[in-house]
Amino acid sequence: MSPVRCRVFSRTGPALCPHLFLCPLRSHRARFNMDLMENLTQHIHRDTISPHPVGQGGYSDIYTGIWNSVYGERKVAIKVIRATPSVSTSGEMPRALRREISVWRRLLHPNIHGLCGVYEGIGPLPALVSLWNDNGDINKFVRQHAADTDVASLKLNLFAGVANGLKHLHDNHIVHGDIKGGNVLISDQGVARLCDFGLSRLLLDHSQSTTTTGRGTGTVRWMAPELLEEGVCHSFATDIWACGCLFIEVWSDVKPYHTKRNDQQVFLAHARREGPDRPPDIPDMLWLIVEACCCIDTAKRTSISHVIMYIRGLLISQRVLPTAASSRSIEPVEREPLREITQQLSEVSLPTDGDLDTEIVRIFGLWTLSPGNSGQLRGAVFQWCLAKLSIRGLHLPAGVDTPPVENDDLLGTFSASHERAMLRLLAKLVEQERPGLADQLMKKFSTPTLGCLLNIDMDVRSVTWVPDGSRIAVGCGNSHVRILDAATGTTVHRLSGHTDQVNQVAVSPNGSLVASCSNDRSIRLWDTVTGLAFGAPLVGHSNFAKSVVFSPDGTRVVSGSDDGTIRVWSTETCTPVQLGPLPRHRGRVETVAYSPDGSRIVSGSRDRTVRIWNAHTGGAVLTLDGHTGWIRSVAYSPDGLHIVSGSKDCTVRIWNVATGQQVGAPLVGHNKSVSHVAYSPDGTRIVSSSDDGTIRLWNAETRASITTLAGHTGTILSAAFSPDGKRLASASQGGTVCVWDATDEWMRWDI
Repeated sequence: MSPVRCRVFSRTGPALCPHLFLCPLRSHRARFNMDLMENLTQHIHRDTISPHPVGQGGYSDIYTGIWNSVYGERKVAIKVIRATPSVSTSGEMPRALRREISVWRRLLHPNIHGLCGVYEGIGPLPALVSLWNDNGDINKFVRQHAADTDVASLKLNLFAGVANGLKHLHDNHIVHGDIKGGNVLISDQGVARLCDFGLSRLLLDHSQSTTTTGRGTGTVRWMAPELLEEGVCHSFATDIWACGCLFIEVWSDVKPYHTKRNDQQVFLAHARREGPDRPPDIPDMLWLIVEACCCIDTAKRTSISHVIMYIRGLLISQRVLPTAASSRSIEPVEREPLREITQQLSEVSLPTDGDLDTEIVRIFGLWTLSPGNSGQLRGAVFQWCLAKLSIRGLHLPAGVDTPPVENDDLLGTFSASHERAMLRLLAKLVEQERPGLADQLMKKFSTPTLGCLLNIDMDVRSVTWVPDGSRIAVGCGNSHVRILDAATGTTVHRLSGHTDQVNQVAVSPNGSLVASCSNDRSIRLWDTVTGLAFGAPLVGHSNFAKSVVFSPDGTRVVSGSDDGTIRVWSTETCTPVQLGPLPRHRGRVETVAYSPDGSRIVSGSRDRTVRIWNAHTGGAVLTLDGHTGWIRSVAYSPDGLHIVSGSKDCTVRIWNVATGQQVGAPLVGHNKSVSHVAYSPDGTRIVSSSDDGTIRLWNAETRASITTLAGHTGTILSAAFSPDGKRLASASQGGTVCVWDATDEWMRWDI
């Protein structure tokens, strides 16, 4: 029998055999499908292979060699599987080897160490060939850079690479099974790459756990405790646990469970369902993600996507926040809240979604809440961030409490004066680090709310602006009319005289008078300067007066009532104007409006029709049919060519005044009754309010939705554009009056 040159294997590694003999394990090569990977045997000269292993694993030894590739000579690592007596009889190792090749060969990712091919010539089994990395593993690399000033950023970048590589595995339904520092190599470019797929499994049927095949459960100190249980195997969740242990290992240069002297103590900690011990040098912000990875409850253990988003947020914030604290371009009004935020920034909440912009605001808003580091402003900033993110998922270290806001008014003052300036500044800085993220930040976390002017314990049923934009008139459910300062919300006048709830208010074109209508069936006029009643009440309706509006010249008001009639009144004499009888609606009149030229009156009724009347003769002009619910609000466009109506059927409709035909399809978006509609002063937009608690802005020409404003806690009964069209005022059944930015400036960071 012809002798075959072979190697003798031992636990300390192979050495060249001094004798020539037939190796019985040679037959395994015949059973191994060499078509799985390129055979590099002819391209790696034996003389270039190291005489002894340069590294060892659990069941393999690593040699180096020179590969004559198409790109030139490359130093490679040659992973040689150790042969044991059981291999020759059971064939277990060849199956494990085939599995490793099967998994490794399909992986192509910047954070996965690539498999180049196989090599025959060292031992009985094919050896696995990959490029050599002079930087070594992640622990060696970090130790070499321990004195660098930016070593924290270096570690975070490496963690991001590990997480990206692990996500690639999980996205391809592969569990690694042995995540630890020794299995993360660092490329010549400083990129972290996962390696050693000996325990990796390709998940079948896209499940999240493996079947019990092969040997080994990974390295004890990185092993998830559930792997001790009968029938539990590696899964995505066990990889996440090991990833958290890797963060401990690399950041602190200690092994996980570093207070446990041996593996037996680690097993005991697992049995007690104890997580890894916290090294003293790990900052809170990193420990929180370690806790999320190493959560005993697998159902609550975080995902690799959350880990990636969290680390990316930390990396960006680490660069942005110091700039925010020291930038000379910061305005004085912005500097103090930023200083408060960045003073001891080290606390963040766990991710509850996968959005990078959310993580940035988390890190921006949560910081060390240590004793002696308090302050009302800091508490207000914290509360603002919680309001933006919701308290769901908030996680703080043991013993750390949410800071109280002693003065409730402080938060409102802070939000009004600092919120948008803070967010714009953060967006500008973040945009420099990651273009495109600033828009996401503004859209998600900025708000069009400019302030709450009134909050009372009763309905606010109607709101309108004084023509100069300095004041707002509101009608309340307690029979009062209030005139508010539009900037401060201060009540300028409180007008008393009605004996029942006020349904609507209107202001004359010159701003001198306010008209109000009430369930007491009367219409009253008020002097906006003195706050006194102007003339006698206008009485004539036999049921609730629901709507009132001034004519364009201010000499008349028109009112609609639940008695089904429309009445016109002189503001000079406070008496009815005799137009002849206006035909009655078949139902209650909910809303009325004048055309811009004063020649027409439009009304909406519970009979589901919109009707146009001649304002001089009282004659009927057109009836507009189409709504399937009763009409709650109507308004003319500034050019007088169109009418907009809002209905109980949840739709907004636009009508051509000349033809009486509906223009296009209904504007659909509200899911409850539309309570009020109005055109912007330039006629380009329409505002609608609804019982669903939202306000919507629409493009009047295209009928497309522009934005939805949410913030009221109940039914919104009225909404009105400011005279310049840049603001909106709204009134709610919950007793609030809010002012909104009606432009897109609230979403812009570049102004």
